[in-house]
Amino acid sequence: MSPPDPETSPIPAPEPPGRPRFEFRQRPSEVITQRAGSVVVAYGLWTAAAAVGLLAALAMLIDLDGVQGAVRATVDRDFPNESAVTRDRAVAAATGVLIGGAFVVSVLTGITATAMRAGRGAARVVLVLLIAVVVVEIVLAVDVVSPLALGLLVVNAALGAAGTVMMYLPDANNWFAIKRR
Repeated sequence: MSPPDPETSPIPAPEPPGRPRFEFRQRPSEVITQRAGSVVVAYGLWTAAAAVGLLAALAMLIDLDGVQGAVRATVDRDFPNESAVTRDRAVAAATGVLIGGAFVVSVLTGITATAMRAGRGAARVVLVLLIAVVVVEIVLAVDVVSPLALGLLVVNAALGAAGTVMMYLPDANNWFAIKRR
């Protein structure tokens, strides 16, 4: 065998240039931030408020005849000139608003509290609006629902107020600002 002829042997190709390297920022979904302790406490308070609100709706539903009787007494006293059909409709509507409102507000509170825990800042505003609805329901429920149901509604409002304070503390605000970026 003879040595390879340098004129006929293939010339090795040069190495391709290296690929450029780019520094990318982490995607926001990759950044893991520790949830603020006040947000965890606020979530617990709001979840408890939702559960107590459901208990209040259940207490009103169990005492449905008492609620309807109290509403009927109020309607008959305040609107004696209305027809019986109109008063029956008013009793049904008011009872439905009290019981259905407590149920719907409690379910929405639980769902919105979960969104708040996930870092949705708008959920904080919705929770404040929901607690305002609970306060209106308390005003409507005075002298109409049982003392147990009224007490549960007041506890619901107190838990929501405490949850509101906790979710607007400075460390919670900082955590929501980081999650917003």
